[in-house]
Amino acid sequence: MEQQDPLAQLKDIHLPESIGIWPPAIGWWLLAIILLALVIGGLVWLLKRHQATAYKRVAQAQLQEIESRFQKDKDYRQLLSDLSVLLKRTCITRYGRARVAGLTGKEWLKFLDEAGSTQDFTQGPGKVLVSERFQPTPNANSQALLQLVQSWLKKQS
Repeated sequence: MEQQDPLAQLKDIHLPESIGIWPPAIGWWLLAIILLALVIGGLVWLLKRHQATAYKRVAQAQLQEIESRFQKDKDYRQLLSDLSVLLKRTCITRYGRARVAGLTGKEWLKFLDEAGSTQDFTQGPGKVLVSERFQPTPNANSQALLQLVQSWLKKQS
């Protein structure tokens, strides 16, 4: 009997086929769905935020118009009137007609201070909106008042 080499009877190792990229595993699908939901949610939030602050952009544009008109005319009565109307419209849009429309005088200035986290309407240059608005020759620091309104608008959310 002929003796055979037992190692010669062994066959070579066959490796499994490599794993392909497609289709991805379930974990990748879940990750993709979560990321897509986050992106869509973020876009919806940005759109709502953009729409919710549209009043602020409009008010800032109107403030620029008021300022340029004042630089041309130097009409203090018109400036005080325009700024009062701008602030009232902005507050009605932001805080609602029921809460703002009836406010006048010191209550109005106090509301502006609370809404802008300041005291410059009741104790600073903003008090001329009530005290000097209907005077024949108002005495107002126009630059300080315009800066105050600009600062107040920036603080609105």
